[in-house]
Amino acid sequence: MATPQELTRFAKGPQSPQERIWWDRYSHEKLNAWRQVQDPLADRCAAQIKFTRPSGLLDEVERRAETEGGDFQTFLDHCHTVPSWVDFEEMELGRRMYRRNGALQGLVLMCSSLVEGYAHNKPSQVLVATGRLQKDVSRRIYETGQMLHNIVGDDGIRPGGLGHRTLMEVRLLHAAVRQFLASNPRWDNEKYDLPINQEDMAGTVLEFDFMVVRGLKRLGLPISRREHESMHYFWRYAGYLLGVNEALLTSTLEEQSVLAMQLTSHLYDPTPDSESLAKALLKDMSGKPPFNLSYDVLLAFSRYLIGDQVADDLNIHSTIPASAAVRVVKTAITTASFGLRLLPDPAKRALEGLNHQLGRRTLKAGLGDNPARWGFKALA
Repeated sequence: MATPQELTRFAKGPQSPQERIWWDRYSHEKLNAWRQVQDPLADRCAAQIKFTRPSGLLDEVERRAETEGGDFQTFLDHCHTVPSWVDFEEMELGRRMYRRNGALQGLVLMCSSLVEGYAHNKPSQVLVATGRLQKDVSRRIYETGQMLHNIVGDDGIRPGGLGHRTLMEVRLLHAAVRQFLASNPRWDNEKYDLPINQEDMAGTVLEFDFMVVRGLKRLGLPISRREHESMHYFWRYAGYLLGVNEALLTSTLEEQSVLAMQLTSHLYDPTPDSESLAKALLKDMSGKPPFNLSYDVLLAFSRYLIGDQVADDLNIHSTIPASAAVRVVKTAITTASFGLRLLPDPAKRALEGLNHQLGRRTLKAGLGDNPARWGFKALA
């Protein structure tokens, strides 16, 4: 859900010729059209593969590309062809920002991005139709954490690296879920449109990028314009690898904010399922690493990050002591961030490496010693 300031801006409409172009590009009519488009390259592969764990899907595509070529080789060629607009050096600062603030990113993603995303009723119905409404909740969160951890590894999302491979695995997993829902009577195309469609996928990129940065700032983390642009650039290419059409991958922060406002105004429709998903997530992750926070405190963080209007719509309320704890944490983050800004770059890199190792330890605790048994093939 947009902030009050964003809603006010949205009500005024486009304020320049450039904004008018973006407003039209992401109009509700055009977003509706994107709801009838999925990911043909990945879907053609999934249609020819018996469903397996995420860690096995890409192995099978690679094996069959070698023996058969065809759709499998086409998919691999697309993923390994770097678009002309990609500059890995320009997205390096963004990778480091996500790596440096991995734990905080996870907190914002869990308490804000995902919770707010559940208020978008049509996309969230995928979890309902696949039976994962309130099942394996923490497992889904740790698998998401594994993806985020891998893509900020030393190689980032460069072709050939583990982060690049992980995004390909996620893309094929989405295609496998679409294949499953295609013959599932619990999914209603007339009511919810095609599952995991292009609008939904573009919204997912916003959850990991736009909403995370917004949440980090709300928690007191200073993020400069240059840092923000690099973080956005990092996720623009990540979105490309996940199968998002380039027409839905924004090129500036201002364009991204217009897409976020248009998408929210198009999809925001909280239901009882939205509340169930949000509370199941926070309840199941209470007391678990890396935060080890109580359910009440997680509710308080969520209410603070998503704002009173969305929180009321999802029936998320916080106690006075829990709200006070959030304010204490925000003050601590602001203070620590000021000190971090004064560190020389080698010290910052050392801290980023330490945070990455702590994240790895957390994921091993959550997933077990064999990540492939749970999610993706390897852990950075």
